[in-house]
Amino acid sequence: MEAMDVTVAIEQLRQKIATKSTGPKKQENGYEFYTPHYPPPVVVECQKDLSQYGIKGRYLDMTFSKLKQLGAPPEDKDAYNCALKYAVHLNEHIKSGKGLIMMGPVGTGKTSLAISILRRAIEQGYNGYLISMMSLLDTLLVLSKGPAEHYLKFENRIRNCPLLVLDDFGAEYDNKWVSSKVDSIISDRVERGKATIITTNLSVQQIKKCYDSRIYDRLKETSFILSFKGKSKREPLDISQI
Repeated sequence: MEAMDVTVAIEQLRQKIATKSTGPKKQENGYEFYTPHYPPPVVVECQKDLSQYGIKGRYLDMTFSKLKQLGAPPEDKDAYNCALKYAVHLNEHIKSGKGLIMMGPVGTGKTSLAISILRRAIEQGYNGYLISMMSLLDTLLVLSKGPAEHYLKFENRIRNCPLLVLDDFGAEYDNKWVSSKVDSIISDRVERGKATIITTNLSVQQIKKCYDSRIYDRLKETSFILSFKGKSKREPLDISQI
């Protein structure tokens, strides 16, 4: 077999490729220059599973934009604006462990505001969580009767998430175990600088009556308090639609 000069063979191959003209522009060295053309990018919006943050049902589309469309009751406009201001400085408040206590009658938009703030936190990358007090205590009671790891995993999330929303504070049933557990969770979050948002239909006096007075004292030293005075915005279904 005749020996092949590899250097010569490579050069011959290079010249063969360089002489082919398949592009619009050709450099002096024979290599062609292409300007790639790509189709328009397809924008795919990443949808988060909001249920993992406790946001479900009719609140899935609740945001500050929707609240703006719905409008704030005149008597509660200042409270709404303060809640929005809290959301604007949310990163600062979460890092410093400052929360909110929203107090007032039912149906005044407290839960909607709390969820809108939580949505803002999620958008900023925080692992927040929303749970009603009834669900919180029911879940703790049920898990306490099962495998310890499930109970500890859930309680660890409640105690450690950067932003916890406790909805309908004071609606849970009266029970010494419940009262001590609430006290323990809140005290732990306050001591470790974890921001907590609370919505409640109770007055300050009623909270102190339902819980150890120390609970409210611990909350107020690290929370902004917003009072709502308006009437319920919830309307019954139109009977003509039956």
